[in-house]
Order: sequence, then C-alpha cells, then structure tokens
Amino acid sequence: MKTLFAALLLLAMGGSSAMAGEPVLRIAIDSPYPPFAYTDPATGKLTGFDYDIAMELCRIMNRECEITSVAFDNIIPEIVAQKIDIGVAGMAKTPEREEKVLFSDKYFRSSSVFMGIPGTLVATVEGLKGKKIGVQHKTTQETYLRKTFGNVAEIVTFSNFDEIMNATLSKTIDVAFVDGLPGYAFLKTEKGEHLDIVGEPIMLGSGSCVVLNKSLTKERDAINEAIQTMRKSGRYDVLNRKYFEFNVY
Repeated sequence: MKTLFAALLLLAMGGSSAMAGEPVLRIAIDSPYPPFAYTDPATGKLTGFDYDIAMELCRIMNRECEITSVAFDNIIPEIVAQKIDIGVAGMAKTPEREEKVLFSDKYFRSSSVFMGIPGTLVATVEGLKGKKIGVQHKTTQETYLRKTFGNVAEIVTFSNFDEIMNATLSKTIDVAFVDGLPGYAFLKTEKGEHLDIVGEPIMLGSGSCVVLNKSLTKERDAINEAIQTMRKSGRYDVLNRKYFEFNVY
C-alpha cells in the first residue's frame, strides 16, 4: 500500500501563488531507495534526491504538487490508471514503457553493478551459473539479467532496494544487481561494509527520466525546460552535491 507523505506543496516563483486554475500534479517517487528517496529518521519526513528534484520542478513550473511514495513497479500502472500523473523515480526509456507513458529528457545517469560478499563469486555467465541473482522487479536491470543470465541463473525479484540488500546480507541470494548510485551509497553504511562491487559497472540505457501520463505533453515540455533551468542556474549542482560526490547528470 502506498504511503502518502508531505501533502500539497505550495511552490511559487518570485513569491507569487501557484498558477491559478491548474490541477494539482500528483507525483510518485519510489521509497525506500536511498539516496533518491527515503524517510529522514530525524524528522520522519520523506527526503532524497528524487524528492528534491520533484519539488524543484514544481517550483520552477509554478505548479502545486502532491508527492506520494509508490513502489517502483506500480508507478507506470498507476499513471496509466490516472491515479497519479508523474513519476520521478529514475526510469530509463524503453520501447515497452514508451507505449504506456511519456518520457522527459534525462535528469541523471547511472550504471548498474553486481554487489555481493567479497571473494565469493565472479560476475560472468560462468561465474553466476546456478546462482541466485536479486534484482528490483520490472526494472531495466531485471530485463538485462533475464536476457544475459536467465538460462544459467535464478533471477529473484524484490519490490525495493532494501529488500535486495537484506537478502544479499542474509545470503538468501548470492548476489544483487542494482543501480550503481544507491549501491555505492549503501557500501558507505555500516551494513554495507560487509559487501563489495563484483565485476565492472554496466551501463543500461542513456539516462534516467521523469515519466508522465500520455495526456500531459504540456507538462512534459515544461519539465524538460525546468531541467535545463536547474542546470543553467546552478540549482541542479547544489542538489547533486547534497547527495553525491560526483556529477550524476
């Protein structure tokens, strides 16, 4: 069940009120998925890179927004069902997804990595033969695994990043295949000290995008303009440095 976090953000430019007559934009992000989206233990409020990006997009577009946490694999179905309007959850563009939703320009890029107990395996077809590989459901990582390792390994899907990491640590699975940015962030935590990157990073797709209902072409164009505004103003760099030690654009 999705959890509704911070409601109705009145986001204005230059001190003016949100655009009169425009409907509230219902935005979904995928949490827990640190550092992109997670609950701040100090405040109990949703935060993270995707959350901040969503808020900044709404501010630049001068639109009122409602931000909700939705499981990654439910975001596109809920957009299609018109339960939400927009997903800010780092989705890569694929032909299958393009049949259902609109895509913005990229707002960050990342590679994917295998993570496991150091020294236990090699991330090759031969090295992963007979192994259990964990991955988040309905992601480009899952598609890649099934195409590359589906004939030799068992692909085990999970609903979120935390579940994958816990399964790796408990040795329920042999290795995880995850987005590199949350993967590297996890390695810096106390729990992450027990894992390491296995093999070389793998680039899937050309970047991660905002997704929208097919009817929201005007909003898609406004989001593309807002991404460039963030880049030119330096605001994107501020948010980048808040969560990452390197440029993720």
